[in-house]
Amino acid sequence: MNLPLVVDIAIGIIFIYLTLSLLSSEIHELITTLLQWRADHLRNSIRVLLEGGGKSEVDPALKQREEQVQVLTDRLYSHPLIRSLNQEAKGNLAQFNRNISDAIIGGLYRVSSWIFNLFNRLTGNPETAFKNPFANHTSAPSHIPPETFASTILKTFQMSEIGRLVTVSRLEKFQQRQVSTLLKKEQYLREPESRRLATERLRQMTRDWNQTRQEFADGGITLGATIDRMENSLNGYIGYCEQFIREPETIKNFFLYELKYAKDRYYNPTEKPRILETLRPTLNELIDLVQNKPRIYQQLEAAFQDKSSPTYQGFKAVIDRVPDLPEALQNSLKALTDKMETRKASLEDEIQDLQTQLESWFDQSMARASGVYRRNARGIAILIGFLIAIATNADTFFMVDSLSQNTLLRETVSDYAQTEVARTQNLDEVKRNVRNQLDDVSLPIGWNEAIRRQQIPPEESVQIPGLNRQIGNPLLYLKRLLGWLISGIAISMGASFWYDLLRKVIDVKNTGDKR
Repeated sequence: MNLPLVVDIAIGIIFIYLTLSLLSSEIHELITTLLQWRADHLRNSIRVLLEGGGKSEVDPALKQREEQVQVLTDRLYSHPLIRSLNQEAKGNLAQFNRNISDAIIGGLYRVSSWIFNLFNRLTGNPETAFKNPFANHTSAPSHIPPETFASTILKTFQMSEIGRLVTVSRLEKFQQRQVSTLLKKEQYLREPESRRLATERLRQMTRDWNQTRQEFADGGITLGATIDRMENSLNGYIGYCEQFIREPETIKNFFLYELKYAKDRYYNPTEKPRILETLRPTLNELIDLVQNKPRIYQQLEAAFQDKSSPTYQGFKAVIDRVPDLPEALQNSLKALTDKMETRKASLEDEIQDLQTQLESWFDQSMARASGVYRRNARGIAILIGFLIAIATNADTFFMVDSLSQNTLLRETVSDYAQTEVARTQNLDEVKRNVRNQLDDVSLPIGWNEAIRRQQIPPEESVQIPGLNRQIGNPLLYLKRLLGWLISGIAISMGASFWYDLLRKVIDVKNTGDKR
């Protein structure tokens, strides 16, 4: 067998594989779309990520944690940031198409579940129902950007709002300490009128502080601006006492000295940064609070005296919406916060850094999940390829024999393949041309009588011992089965692979012809 003959046979075989791979790709994409394998795999990958990766079957709390993760996953998918990624057409026709698609998907899941459980019953394994994860909302995104996932996690657990609530609670205690200290200082005054004036002014300053704290709780000002306003109010109180209180000079000077000393205790340039740092919670404290909702309610009760205020009601509604934080996710969040080297100027900056860490964490996990999906998709592609090989009777051994023995067939297939490659620039063009002109080319595949007689010749039938009956040679059936298997694996390699290989082989042939 000379080299040009081998090259022509290779071109014919590759072209047949390419043709069947195009069909396989269409079927694989249709099944993937109908069953939402990408979206389903993404959802399962996110659930595994939230569960912490592995799980122990002997863990008594496993079921409870799985339920927590399932509820959290549903919450994440119902969040507007993720729901907006799922673009759906509107209108009656689009809704009608979705209803049909939903019915088909549900039916496929039920059939798959029945087949799987039938196999389980035959093998003695427990039955497991296949559940459509999007039964209540069939369409779902097949890709979620890392920044969207990270933002959704932080917004679902209301990290920023709970952090501000904790700070408001600590501001209340900080204010109470100062007011208590100032009340003790008023005992140094001897004149009843002086005490009355100092007390009235202290009450006014307390009202100013309450208003400032309310503005911070509403998100109107920063924590630094809040502390600056409280310091200015305290300076106003000291100035008022210095101006209007009438006491003997020694007592007055001592009283003012004590006020300024109390002020410097909290607001001197060295102490103020430390006060700011202690007023805002760390990320680890926030994570622990989210995991323990009763403590958040305690913080809320301590922060607000007026339980009917809109701010109190708003924070209470925020806490009520916070879902349970699974222990595995809590540990993961803490591990991510430990990677952050230093504290930032504000809690918002630290939450932004945590979001960056969450994005990286999600991105790395999805990279691993993509590898799992490709392996699973490869197995499905082999199965589809094998079924196509059976359906089209694409026996690799028979195709090679036919192309090597039939000169007209070999030259026809080879010339057609070379013409298609020469006049097309990409795989999409080949797909259109092959689909339109495939009837013009006779390929050694199919279930017609002539091909079946060539594969299993009647003259090679064997006699069944003890029966007056002949059957085809079992070795030939085995050979055809092996040929189908080889074709199925080849088809699963994908149309792009065979298209690129076909171009290279044709280039080799053209180079040889020129020489």
